[in-house]
Amino acid sequence: MVGKRAVLTASHMVPWGAPNGAMQFVAGYFDGSSSVGQGGQSWATTAHGYAGQDVTAHDMAVVRLADPLGDWVGFMGTKPFDSSWQGGAYWTSVGYPGAVSDQRPSFQSGIHVIDDDEDGDGQELEHHADETPGDSGGPFFAGWSDGPYAVGTVAGYEVVSGPLGIGSEDNNISAGGPALGGLVGFARANWT
Repeated sequence: MVGKRAVLTASHMVPWGAPNGAMQFVAGYFDGSSSVGQGGQSWATTAHGYAGQDVTAHDMAVVRLADPLGDWVGFMGTKPFDSSWQGGAYWTSVGYPGAVSDQRPSFQSGIHVIDDDEDGDGQELEHHADETPGDSGGPFFAGWSDGPYAVGTVAGYEVVSGPLGIGSEDNNISAGGPALGGLVGFARANWT
């Protein structure tokens, strides 16, 4: 949650243009139910973001919920990633990795960003967290004195090989940068 009606996710998780596409957000999803109790879920009414993106610096979207769950369960802020944070083991990733359980949440803390690649107003935050399919769309965040802030959303995994394997990179990617703040700012301003 990044606003009272806004959920941050990966763009490739949104059924853009699907005639019968639907998304439901379940706060604290655990074994098929909301861990916050009755009413801890809401259907998406619309999405705003970068349609057609998959494991890129712009693989992000915000989803508007029919119900203002953020008023009840709270929500985190966002910050653009600062290159001076590179190498610091500050970050946490939360998701539902199929390699562990797609019915129970999993998290990993102490993650460090090894590189941040700019792509216009987006950033690919490269790291080696233990992420598998199912983690997509989860927050990539840290805690500050005034609460948690997302710097990205989990996009996926990339393999980039140079000539003869030189310069290859096998990294997990979280999409972030000023583009993320722009999407969340749009949602907060328009989805009251």
